[in-house]
Amino acid sequence: MCLHLDATAALSIAGWVHEEPTRSASAPVPQPLVGVCDQLIVWASSFSVLASSDDQVWFLSAENYAGGVGVSDEAFPWNAFRHESLAVASGPAERAAINAFWSTHLPVLLSVRNGYEYLALAPDGQVVRGGEPEFEEVTVVATDFEALLRGIAAGVSTADPFTDALLGTVGTARPGSDR
Repeated sequence: MCLHLDATAALSIAGWVHEEPTRSASAPVPQPLVGVCDQLIVWASSFSVLASSDDQVWFLSAENYAGGVGVSDEAFPWNAFRHESLAVASGPAERAAINAFWSTHLPVLLSVRNGYEYLALAPDGQVVRGGEPEFEEVTVVATDFEALLRGIAAGVSTADPFTDALLGTVGTARPGSDR
């Protein structure tokens, strides 16, 4: 099975809701995904909805990045936390720093479960977790997006308990999984 399918299966076992993509496979890559790793494009294109059973944590789909309707994206577009930060910025210098951060960090997962949190792809390819009140302060949770998916598929800890709680997949690897 492909890595994105293995990770989706592990999330399903953990109770996540999965809906097939509604975007055409021939649709152009949404602008926010242009230039990112192929694994993220394949992942985001493999579902229209991929959300926790309580609908408070969700991975962003290609549809979300393109502005389509999906789980919780009406209240939280893919770049919602950038807008939240800009709304409370104290001046031009802080707005510039916020814009610089978000121009190089692409959110891949959003959460409203215990306050606002996210996972994002950083400019060096690492996956980072951030949250309120300082969205731009992050913790590295995976060396790259593929490593994040491998960990989800295998049901192993990211070594970040907050990320593990968001995903809810630790210990959910399928029996007989060799990952």
